[in-house]
Formats: sequence, structure tokens, C-alpha cells
Amino acid sequence: MTRMTKLGATDSGSLVNNADDELRRLRARLEAESATRQGVEQRLAQVQSAYSRFVPPQLLELLGKESILDVDWGNQAEKKMTILFSDIRGFASMSERMSPQQCFDFINAYLSFMEPVVLAHGGFIDKYIGDSVMALFPARGDDALRGALGMLTALDQFNAQRSILQSELPFENPERRCGSDVHIGIGMNSGLLMLGVIGGSNRMEVTVISDAVNLASRVETLTKTYQTPILITQHTLNSIRFPADFSIRFIDRVRVRGKHLAQSIYEVFDADPAPLKAAKLASRDTFEDALAHYHFLRMEQALTLFSDCLEHTPGDTPAAVYWQRCRQANRAHQGEAGETDSATHWRQEYLLDFPGLDEIHQVIFSHIVALSEALQREAAGTAEQLVLKLVDLTNEHFESEDRMMEAHGYPQSPLLEHRHQHQKFCEFLGTLASEIQGGKTAALRLAFRCQFLLLDWFISHISITDRHLQRYLVGRVTPDSSA
Repeated sequence: MTRMTKLGATDSGSLVNNADDELRRLRARLEAESATRQGVEQRLAQVQSAYSRFVPPQLLELLGKESILDVDWGNQAEKKMTILFSDIRGFASMSERMSPQQCFDFINAYLSFMEPVVLAHGGFIDKYIGDSVMALFPARGDDALRGALGMLTALDQFNAQRSILQSELPFENPERRCGSDVHIGIGMNSGLLMLGVIGGSNRMEVTVISDAVNLASRVETLTKTYQTPILITQHTLNSIRFPADFSIRFIDRVRVRGKHLAQSIYEVFDADPAPLKAAKLASRDTFEDALAHYHFLRMEQALTLFSDCLEHTPGDTPAAVYWQRCRQANRAHQGEAGETDSATHWRQEYLLDFPGLDEIHQVIFSHIVALSEALQREAAGTAEQLVLKLVDLTNEHFESEDRMMEAHGYPQSPLLEHRHQHQKFCEFLGTLASEIQGGKTAALRLAFRCQFLLLDWFISHISITDRHLQRYLVGRVTPDSSA
């Protein structure tokens, strides 16, 4: 009996020991699996972080995706954005004096100053193209413009730091001879664009595609022509909530390469040295009068007025560009810039094949032309009647278009953009009507605003925004019911 009891105790102890060993083995296996899982999760987080440096997370968010793993070929979304392009002036010649390592170090140092500014103003970098930056701002144009001005401020800091570092190098060091300040040009445009995934089965990219992107790039190149750091399009100006917060003036009506429509572009000169900025503000009316004479081909008067601008503001480089053009009195050399064709004829390409829309568009177009002609003749009474009629026509038409978009379920993003453009047009027209009725603004200046700004806007609106609506309406509404 005693022996059996001892055997039972021994067996019980063995079972307990075996259970403890099994528990330890299970715990060790669980700890190993947990460590492995944590390692995998950490590795995945590192991979995700690495991907975010190559594919901006903002792009994925705009596509409605949480991870790069969720993105597939053909994913797309239509968004309204402001596109910013910047480029270093004379970088090709600068890089010739650098070794490959110095060139990469220079670019990375420069970009390290630019990227935080873009992010701080609600934008993100879509891609780097050598020394060029392409950034996207999903909100209003105000963010993009403040971002551009911030980039110029950061550039001053970069130049100051670079100057200090180069001064500490030995005199014979070739990098010390690359000591001139860096200058950049910035061009911006706003509009609808397609955000999505392009490429083949083995190589894809998340990017944006749009005519608006191409125009932003073209505008950036024009900063070289006018020798000014920031140029924006009419579309970006219209997307700015409070334009009066910035120092902006019309620069030219240009036809850029690849565009059949002339584009109005504007200079933003808030980053100019304080004396130059103040002088440009003081001479803004004279500058606009000079532009009016120039674009209506009154070269002698334009030359006199641009000379006045330069006398009071010697550093006004756009005025100097125009002064030289007037001197030559031949703009054939302008190439892609300097579009000044004052012909105001309705063209077949403005037709949308929706009779209701096409008819009212032609009526509004003819009234804008008639208003410009009346202002050029200084026929104040006729101009006042025409502008009031134009206000009524556009208000009625825009309300009709708005009802049509609502009735046919026009998508929210283009709908809001369409309404915003109508609002801006009405604001501009209202200001023009007030100035015509006030009688204090030079008639030729008002004719210039009417023909080269109002008419340009209207043609652009028909050709881009209304055509987008027309493509949507095809198959949804018959032409007879479109108005």
C-alpha cells in the first residue's frame, strides 16, 4: 500500500513537471511568434514609411486609399487643385562647374529648404524633375501662393547659409567659385485634374494628368521672359479667396506652346524688396494704361507710359521688357509669349453642339465685344447701357446653367468649380460696371479689361469648363432641353 502511494506521488510529480515544461515551451513559442510578428510589423511599417517617401501619402488619401497595397492600375479621381512648378535659373551652367557628388549635394540641400515650406502651406511634392519641383495644393490658391512666397523666403535663407559655407572653403576650392546666389522661377495654374495610377503591369506610378498641369509648367518658363520670380494664371487668380491680400498685377495675354487659346497671366511681387514693391504699387495704374495702349497697338503712347514707369521704378523688369518691345515695334520675335491679337470674332471651336448653350454664349460674346468697342470710342452712355445688359444676361444664363447641373446630377467637384467661376465672373463684371458708371477710370483701360480679360475669361470658360459639362451631358439630356 505504501509502495503504491509512493508510485502515485512520483507519477503526479512527473505530470506536473511535464505540464510545466510544455507550458514553458508554449510560452517560448508564443514569445518567438510574437517577436517574429513584431519584427514583421516593424518591417512593414518601415516599408510603408519608405513607400511614403516615394509615393506621397496625400495622393493615396485623395484616391481614397489607405496604403500603397490598396492601389491598383486604373484607380482615378477628379480633383480641383493648384499646380506649382519651380525651377532653378541657370542650373545647367552651374552644374557644369560641379562634380557629380557636389551637384547631388547642392540639389538635396536646396530641396531640403523647399519641401518643408510646401508641406507647411497644405501642399505636397508630386515629383522632383532634376532641379525642378512640381507641387500640388488641394485647397484654394491662397495656400499655393503663400507657399510660393514662402519658397522665396526659404531661398534667401538657403543662399545665406550657402554663402557662409562657401566662404569657409579654401580659396582654390572649385566649389567656392560657384558662389553666386541661386534664383528660381515659379509658375502656377489651377483647375480640374485627373489623379490616378498610370503605367503598365510591371511599372506603375500615382500621378496627375491634366491640361492644367501642362499650363502650369508653361507659365513657369515665362518667368524667364518677364524676369520675375512668380507668375500665375487667371485660373489661379480666380481661386484666391482674398486677392487684395497680395500684390498682383496683370502682365500679359500670352499664347503658350501647345495652347490655341490666349492665357492671361499675372505677376505676384510681394517678395520684391520693399522699395521696389512700393514703387510698383504706386505705378500700377500707369503700368496698366501702358499695357492697354500696347495691346491696342498704340505703340508711341505705350512707349511713353512705360518710360514713365521705368523712370520712377528702374527695377521694374516687366516694364523694361515692354519698353524694349515698343522700341522694336515688332513682336514677331516673341515666339510663344506676347500674344496680342486683338481680333474678336466668334469661332467654330467655341461651339458645344448644344444649341441652347451655343446661342446664349454667342449673345454674351457679342455684347462683350460691343462693350469693348464702345469704351474704345469713349461712348460712355452706350457703354453703360451695354454693361448693365451684360450683367442681366450673364446672371440669367448662370442661373439656368446651375439649375441644369443640379437637375442632371453633375458631380460635386466640377459643379463647385463651375459655380466658383460664375461667381468670379460676376464679381469682375460688377466691378467693371461700377467703374464705367463712375466715369473716373480711363476708358481705354476699361476697354482693355473688357476685351483682354473679360473676353479671355469667357472664351476659356466655354472651351474648358463648359465643354467639361457638355461631355457629361451627352446622352443625359437632349440638345433642345439643355438650356
